[in-house]
Amino acid sequence: MDALLASSEFDIPKALVDTEIQSRIASAREELKSRGLPDAENMPIPEDAFTEESERRVRLGLLLSELVKSAELQAKPEQVRARIEEFAQNYEQPAQVVTYYLSDRQRRGEIEAIVLEDNVVEHVLSQAKVTDEEVAFDQIMGTN
Repeated sequence: MDALLASSEFDIPKALVDTEIQSRIASAREELKSRGLPDAENMPIPEDAFTEESERRVRLGLLLSELVKSAELQAKPEQVRARIEEFAQNYEQPAQVVTYYLSDRQRRGEIEAIVLEDNVVEHVLSQAKVTDEEVAFDQIMGTN
């Protein structure tokens, strides 16, 4: 995803970044609250602590959304079912787990998102141009 981001440059809406920052701050407050910190919901958390990460998340989200649209990527029902069945094998009664996920749109949506993400990664890797480069062992280890 880093290479994908590096290969594309575009402006991102400030409103989306601001929304993401507020979401990250809310998550941080929830984390502090769950750790027992008193008055965590009112604790001041600087927005700039989340700016860079939020900009990256928004940029990547927009980029992947456009990629999904332009490449007509989707989570096919058979892929979703296969992923659910694979996941269900970790339980004592796999058939019940499959039914559990397939019977609820939100739970099925979680698996669809995972499958779609896999499809995006597979598509990007299939389109990537990889070049081999010889690098000395010392350079890899940072000892030169």
